[in-house]
Amino acid sequence: MSRTAPQHEKRRRRAPQPPPSLMATLDVHSLAALGDGVGRSEEHGLVVFTPRTAPGDRVTARVTVEGRVGRGRLESIVTPSPVRVAPRCTHYEAPDRCGGCQWQHVDLTAQREAKRHLVQDAFARIGHINVPLPEIKAGAAWAYRRSLTLAIRRRADGSVFAGLRAYDDPEAVFDLHECPITDARVLDAWRAVLAPGAQRHLPEVTRLRGTIKVLDGHALFVLEGGREWPALHDFLAATPSIAAVWWQAEGKRRHLVADRRPAVGEGSGPSGAESGGPSGASFVQVNEEVAAMVHADVVERALAHAPRTVVDAYSGAGVTAVALAARGVRVVAVELDEQATALAAAKLGEVSRAVAGQPTEGSRAMAARVEHALPHLLPADVVILNPPRAGVDERVTQALARRGGDPNTPDARAAARAIIYVSCDPATLARDVARLSGWRVHALTCYDMFPQTAHVETICELRPAGVDQ
Repeated sequence: MSRTAPQHEKRRRRAPQPPPSLMATLDVHSLAALGDGVGRSEEHGLVVFTPRTAPGDRVTARVTVEGRVGRGRLESIVTPSPVRVAPRCTHYEAPDRCGGCQWQHVDLTAQREAKRHLVQDAFARIGHINVPLPEIKAGAAWAYRRSLTLAIRRRADGSVFAGLRAYDDPEAVFDLHECPITDARVLDAWRAVLAPGAQRHLPEVTRLRGTIKVLDGHALFVLEGGREWPALHDFLAATPSIAAVWWQAEGKRRHLVADRRPAVGEGSGPSGAESGGPSGASFVQVNEEVAAMVHADVVERALAHAPRTVVDAYSGAGVTAVALAARGVRVVAVELDEQATALAAAKLGEVSRAVAGQPTEGSRAMAARVEHALPHLLPADVVILNPPRAGVDERVTQALARRGGDPNTPDARAAARAIIYVSCDPATLARDVARLSGWRVHALTCYDMFPQTAHVETICELRPAGVDQ
């Protein structure tokens, strides 16, 4: 005796299910936040994300189905996009498939257009906020990196090499010989570390991680890994061009093991680079040119509100706080990193003495979590937020929300004239802005801080809802 299946079961049985792996022809129409090209397989009804494709490409790809979307591996380019270009770096394509850049195969103008659209799309899709397509500011497209982190590996014969990882295999580290987006001084310093006379004095383990940074013309080296470094002094003797070395042994905190820089007074430039001091390696701006643009724009936007008081949250080494304090603003810089806070405190003290009698005498730096400190620091005329990629804790947006959105009767603690939010992730920016009830987006500007990659920096200025433009 048969039974009639419920209607919803009939629908489920009839719904076609794409196979878990398939070959597909894709027309790529855009670039996604992590750098993949976004295309659609009409035959299979799938949206597919495929690395190393460009808008306008028609490609064939091997697609792995993950839920309602596909992940593609490029097999061939049927019709190349007009915005497709030859990558400058020899490591970018097979066999190395470097994951350090995502967009070297895309024309620079198209890269920057994609970043503008990524920010606009994040606000619409995640924040449910419609914003105009933002402008983008940019600098040099190549040789801009003043910092390069590499995985260091020891071969069976004891020799050492260092490199980046393949974009599709995080365990595949290749021997890096060039990096066109990196400053030549950084690459020269890496060559010194990996020279035969120096590399043999590194800790004798199979895996290490190193970072070279250039600060004030000096090459700095940070090594992570290993439990012992018995040949440290031999390594230092073999690398006279390395001005300072930090070592973070396995399970230990990072510490300075050698500093051969000349003793100079600590100072800061518009890029945020600190001179001298044992914490110098922590606060190097990767792209000095564009970082200076971001810094100048944040300071200008803050000063446009003629503030007497500013909270600079996630303040780093206090570059923005110091710039505002020097203009007579009373600033509280909040940063969890104790070394960065100590630098900010010292510089704010110098500024305070230089402009004695001004409101800046109350400027200070505090080591604390922003979500813990901020409610006790309000009201302030302007609040600056410059969080890491994860964005701000929800308690931060709760403290800044204007109750009921009424500009005339805001919560007394949150009576700010503006919030200036500096973000390195459009998704978390859009999420956090959506949480800030009673505020509206006044201005949005993108910065191409890392050309040839999918990363984009953004400044979002928020003003109270209902207040005239």
